[in-house]
Amino acid sequence: MADSGPRGRRRTPLSTLLIALLLVGAWAVERWGPGLIPGNWSFGASGRTCRLDTVLDGDSLRLTCQGERVEVRLHCIDAPEHKQRPWSDRSRDSLRQLATRQLELVPIDKDRFGRTVGDVYSVGAKQRLLLNLEQVRSGNAAVYARYCEDKRFFRAEREAREAKRGIWSRKGEHQTPWIFRHRKR
Repeated sequence: MADSGPRGRRRTPLSTLLIALLLVGAWAVERWGPGLIPGNWSFGASGRTCRLDTVLDGDSLRLTCQGERVEVRLHCIDAPEHKQRPWSDRSRDSLRQLATRQLELVPIDKDRFGRTVGDVYSVGAKQRLLLNLEQVRSGNAAVYARYCEDKRFFRAEREAREAKRGIWSRKGEHQTPWIFRHRKR
């Protein structure tokens, strides 16, 4: 005899299957979180189409979005600082290579300097890329764990470290820009 649900109704095999699927789905979201949704998927009007004005460094851009100038700090990442040469130059050059003229900005927050913190995607390229993630994947930025919960970034950094790409090719302060900034104060 099947379990009785509320008010004495019997639980059918279909309802048991649906409950099991919901539990597995909840476990998968907890286990893999944002990594379940590929970075190149878009959910329509969540972002703003912008024009690239300039790449400031390996984790910052200046964009024009619907006539408004916007300074953007890439979410989840931290790139070497200007004085951390040659790593800062390499990181900035990498972002210049990745950034197309048209970009999509998905704002997430504002930082203490008034910059928009967000995800930035290439638009019109052969393959839609999340620039933030590509900077980490190529070893040109580290995951800023203090501000990131997206497991895709941590996997990408681990892979870049193992492959000794970019900043991971040689040990040094360039691997932890947040520590370098605080030491220079």
